[in-house]
Amino acid sequence: MVDLLVLGATGVTGRQVTRYLKSHPQSSQFTLAIAGRSRKKLDDLVSDLSLPKSIQVHVVDVTDFDQVEALVKSSKIVLNTVGPFAKWGPPVVRACARNGVHYVDLTGEQIFVRDIIERYDYVATKTGSILVPACGMDSLPADIVVHMANNALKALSKDAAQPLQIDTSTSSYDLHGVFSNGTISTIVSTLGSTPKHKLTESLRDYYLSPVAGRPSPSPRLKYAMALPSTREIVVGGYFLMSGSNRSVVQRSWGLLEWNFLNTRSPEANARRYGPMIYEEFMRQKNTLSSVLLTLTLVIGFTLMTIPPVRWFIGKLGMKETSVDLDKELESGNIDVINVTTSLPSSSFPEPVKVETRISAKGDPGYYLSPIMMAESALALLFHSEEVPPLAKKGGVLTPAIVFGDVIVKRLQEYAKFHIVCEVIKGTAENRKTI
Repeated sequence: MVDLLVLGATGVTGRQVTRYLKSHPQSSQFTLAIAGRSRKKLDDLVSDLSLPKSIQVHVVDVTDFDQVEALVKSSKIVLNTVGPFAKWGPPVVRACARNGVHYVDLTGEQIFVRDIIERYDYVATKTGSILVPACGMDSLPADIVVHMANNALKALSKDAAQPLQIDTSTSSYDLHGVFSNGTISTIVSTLGSTPKHKLTESLRDYYLSPVAGRPSPSPRLKYAMALPSTREIVVGGYFLMSGSNRSVVQRSWGLLEWNFLNTRSPEANARRYGPMIYEEFMRQKNTLSSVLLTLTLVIGFTLMTIPPVRWFIGKLGMKETSVDLDKELESGNIDVINVTTSLPSSSFPEPVKVETRISAKGDPGYYLSPIMMAESALALLFHSEEVPPLAKKGGVLTPAIVFGDVIVKRLQEYAKFHIVCEVIKGTAENRKTI
């Protein structure tokens, strides 16, 4: 029985996951296997990364369920990097759910997540399989900043009659990295193969949530957010992955709300977010660049509904998986700033603001995203006793519900992420850093 199995190890993302795990400070404490379609590519990967002989190597066709299940059954946790996930992911999730094996991936495809919820969530709760999609750039940072803000509000009001609840939560992103053909491939595949009614449905609020909440604001040309720590106003345009991230955050909200509605326990009440509205945007320098970004995305998506345009765009992007690329991906960065505001309460008549920031160096999609997924798998492996009771039941869950503070600590300790959370009451001078 191997601890971790990386599927799709010879792709760009799988390579980075393997590279990170091979050099991890805890590598002597877990066993690792890698799998892919091509024996030659697997051999090249072993040579390029100087992988030790202790790492098992398997050839597997993810379209052959029997092959997939045989390999999955001999693993504790599967790290799936084979996308587009809607096309190649269901057999892997099915095998994990049937056999009580835990699963993580870095999908940004909410249609895929909805599909596995409908098909495998119930089975996973019976076998104890913890299935956590969206553990990469999509959508771990979005999910975790809200989790941290909620914990900060609850800690502040732990002695009050009523725990503070979230009114609004907004995240702004600043990203720099290489052109992601993985994301483009997913968009092209989704637009080309998904019925229009399914695409439309996937954009609705609470698409992945077991219950519905307050409606989100409509998309707009320009977004703005005041930072309580500095009183600076940051602006931006529409964020390409905001729909996927919002769906995951709303699923976390919905699972906590559903747990409270079914148990009415003080513990469940202490964890729920409250009647929250969540949104996010891509930070820009000024109003003009914000509007131009939004318009560019609108025009781009309109053009991608035309088949020849999709074909051409599908040919673009980064294709290499070379040693040179390993170094290139270490440049770039991610900076996420979230501002969460509480609802007024009897103990806190004025809203409390929480400012949370996650930043790290490296390409967001191809370097940092694999690291987030790898640390998520290690969180399951090494911190199973810290998984909340709601998550221990199994099912299709979210990073915030399963990993919570554990993933924050692991990203800080092992991946050198800079993560800080400040509670600010009234003025910027009256703050508490977590």
